[in-house]
Amino acid sequence: MPIDRSKLDRRRFLKHAAAGLSAATVGPSVLQAAEAGTSQPAADQTKVDPKSLIWRNKVAGTEYRRLGRTNFMVSRMVAGWLRNKSMWRRVLARGVNYFDHARGYGEYEVEAKDFLKKNRDKIWITSKSTNIAGFRRVDPQVDKLYRQAIKDYLGDDEGKLINLHEKAIEKQKKTGKKPDLRPAGKLIAKLYLQMLDQSLSRMGIDHVDCYMMHGIEIPWIFDCLELWEAYQKAHQAGKIKHFGHSVHKHQQAVLAATVEANKRGPWKIDLVMPSVNPVTFDEWKTELAALKKQDVGIIAMKTTGVKSRPIEGVRKDKLKALGEIEQYNEYERKKLYMLHLTEDIIDACIAQINNNDEMEKNLALPSVKMSAAAERELRTIVKLEMAGACHLCGNCTAICPECIAVTDMIRYYAYIHQYNEKEMARELYALAGYDPAKVCTNCGKCENVCMSDVPITKLLHKLSADLA
Repeated sequence: MPIDRSKLDRRRFLKHAAAGLSAATVGPSVLQAAEAGTSQPAADQTKVDPKSLIWRNKVAGTEYRRLGRTNFMVSRMVAGWLRNKSMWRRVLARGVNYFDHARGYGEYEVEAKDFLKKNRDKIWITSKSTNIAGFRRVDPQVDKLYRQAIKDYLGDDEGKLINLHEKAIEKQKKTGKKPDLRPAGKLIAKLYLQMLDQSLSRMGIDHVDCYMMHGIEIPWIFDCLELWEAYQKAHQAGKIKHFGHSVHKHQQAVLAATVEANKRGPWKIDLVMPSVNPVTFDEWKTELAALKKQDVGIIAMKTTGVKSRPIEGVRKDKLKALGEIEQYNEYERKKLYMLHLTEDIIDACIAQINNNDEMEKNLALPSVKMSAAAERELRTIVKLEMAGACHLCGNCTAICPECIAVTDMIRYYAYIHQYNEKEMARELYALAGYDPAKVCTNCGKCENVCMSDVPITKLLHKLSADLA
C-alpha cells in the first residue's frame, strides 16, 4: 500500500535576529506616515517603530507590505519557481524582494546559487524541507513511527494519518492524555536540520531568512517539540531567522493547529504559505484571521485553485461594460481578488512569471484601484469561475479506500493543464510509485465528498494517460 504523502554577515544577522524576537509591530498610521507608497493591513492594529522595519530592494511603483512580525517589507508579488532564468534579474530590478525555494524543487536551489549570492542584500530568501511531513509524501519512517505511537495510544494504526489524528484528538478530549510522539519528533527534527544544511550548501549561502516545513498535511506535527528545538538550535547558530510552513492539503486542520501552537508555545510560527483561493479563503477565514491577529505573515499560493473544467460565458458583457477590470484574464482576476478583497489578511501572492508581459501585469496588480461596482462584479465573476475548481481540501484523499493520494494527483494534473509544468508533474508522479488509474476501483467515494463536484476518477485516468 503506497504511503500518503538588507545584506548581513553572521554578526549582523544574529543582531537582527535577536531584535526581531522582541520587536513590536507597526500600526497602519505609523507605517503610512513613515513610508509613503506602502500598504498595511487594517487587521494589524498594534504599534511598531518604523526604524525596525527591514527594507530590501525597494523600487518606486512596486507595492510592499510588512510581513507580520518578521518586520520585513515584502513585495506583494512574490517570485515563485521561475523556470525562465532570465526573469530573475528582471523581476529583481522591478522591486520583487522575496524569492521562494524548496529542497524539493529539483535543482532550483543549485541553479539560483550565483544569483542569490550576488544579490543576497536585496532578497528575502526562503527554502523548505521537503518530504518530511508532506508535499510529495510523508517520510516513510516518520509515518511508521507515528503509526506505532498511535497504535500504542488507540490500539489501531490503520487508515490515513489525518483520520488517525482525528481519532486521537477525540480520545485526548475525553482522557486528557496524548500519544507519545517523541520518536517521530526526533526523526522529523533530524531530517529538518539535514535538509537545512543541504539547502544552504546548494544555494551557497550561510543563512536563510525562513526555513519552512514543506507542505505540512499532518496537524499533530506541532506536538513534536523536538522540531521546534531543532529550529531554535539552527536559529541560535545564525542559520535561520524565522520558522514557517506551507500547506497543500488538509489546510483548515493544519491552519487551526498552527493558531493553537502559537497560543500555547513554545512555538513561534512567523510565516505560513497556504494554498488558498477566493472560495477557500471564505471557508478558512476564521483560521487565517486568527493567524493575522497573531501577527503571522501570510503568503498565498495556488490562488486560482485547481481547475477541472472551464466555466463558459461568465458575464463577459458586464465585465466589458465596466471597463475597469476588462483587461485582466482569469488568472489575474484571482490575484486581484486575493490582494484586494480578502479584508487585508493576505500579505502577498506567489506568481510564476515567464516573460516581461507577465511580469509587468503581475507586478501592477497590487496597485490596482477599483470602484465599488468593479469590486462587486469581480467578486461575482471570480466566484462563478471558481465553480468546479478543486480546493485541495483533502476530503477525497481522506476517504479513498485504496489510499490513493487523490489531492496530490489532482495537483499534478493542474501542473500539466493549468500551470504548464509537465516535467514537475512527471517528477512528482514518478515518486508516488503507482498508477492511480490502475489502483482506483471507481467506487465514487471521493466524488461524493467533493464540494466542487470535480470529476475525480476521470482526472485520475487522464493524468495516467498524460504521463504514460
